[in-house]
Amino acid sequence: MDNTKVLKKVEIFRGLSLTQLESLAQISEEKKYRGGETVFTERSTGDEVYIIKKGKVCIELGLKGKPDTATIQRLTVGQIFGELALVDKRSRSATVVCENDCEIITIDRDKLDELFERDTHLGYIVMKNLAQLLAERLRRTDLMLVASVLWE
Repeated sequence: MDNTKVLKKVEIFRGLSLTQLESLAQISEEKKYRGGETVFTERSTGDEVYIIKKGKVCIELGLKGKPDTATIQRLTVGQIFGELALVDKRSRSATVVCENDCEIITIDRDKLDELFERDTHLGYIVMKNLAQLLAERLRRTDLMLVASVLWE
């Protein structure tokens, strides 16, 4: 499957024209990972956003004072992770591990910033959609936090 078709399904690229999706596909790269392989680790540096083309990944957080991790979310085809790299230059907030063999599209933050400067409307749409995605994830995290406090 061509990367443009995958990118069209990604929520932060909703509302982009075919030409804009093709521009994104041109700056993207594809990486393959084996099941069980780590894509990136919590607190590592990151300058790419990831889109799942094939497979499933687990988003994991380290547990304070424990060697274990907790899976906080599972993502599949057409879903995005590492999106905070588009907003800030801080370290990764979680670890991502492939649940099975995966093909993942990556887009470098600097290349994306250059594309946003050339096509400001594309940049506006992506960042608006990203803000909505982050708000949804924050609300879901809030609910999980409240639920865990109530069950303690």
